[in-house]
Amino acid sequence: MNKITYRPYVPQDFKALSDIINITWGHEKSYSPTTAVRLSNAYLRLCLIEQTFTQVALNNGKPIGIIMGNSFHTPHKSLKYRLQARWALWMLSLTAEGRRAWHFFEEVDQIYEKLLSGQSQDYEGELSFFAIHPLYRGLGIGKELYRRFFNYMNNENIRHFYVFTDTTCNFGFYERQNMLRCGTEEVKLQVNKKPEKFLFFIYENAVQKHSAENK
Repeated sequence: MNKITYRPYVPQDFKALSDIINITWGHEKSYSPTTAVRLSNAYLRLCLIEQTFTQVALNNGKPIGIIMGNSFHTPHKSLKYRLQARWALWMLSLTAEGRRAWHFFEEVDQIYEKLLSGQSQDYEGELSFFAIHPLYRGLGIGKELYRRFFNYMNNENIRHFYVFTDTTCNFGFYERQNMLRCGTEEVKLQVNKKPEKFLFFIYENAVQKHSAENK
């Protein structure tokens, strides 16, 4: 493996990162290949709206992971991203299967809102998206991406941030970064007409005034 490098997101990263979403969440196991690609594209477009910080991990110039953060102190410059997201959602909505796929994520958003509304903390930021290609996990790449995000939160003077996750993700990673699970929601959702059980979580962290690597 070549040396891993890191930099902010650029538009040329989009397809590789959308592919990572498709692989990581197994969209093609539940949907047709066309819907799976459109769903991954739409999801990534929407994530890009809700970010003020990005770091992409690259192996030999190819994106293999990304982390996004959202500082509530910083205005979003996201008109371009919003227009792109609308187009991606329109493409997804062209088929009944695509509309079912998006309805699933609308239900997930409602669960997230419920989890967040149950917290007494006044959060200042969010870890809004985090994904690494399965072939590159366990190599410290996620830890380095998280360190860079953590330091961004620190530089923004953000004392408290949160992240949503669930049992389809490596939620134990957040516990290893000293984040605290502060809410759980167990639900059964329809995934392309098939009922599946999920556990959704919200984790929070009180940011201290030092680098994550010194924790």
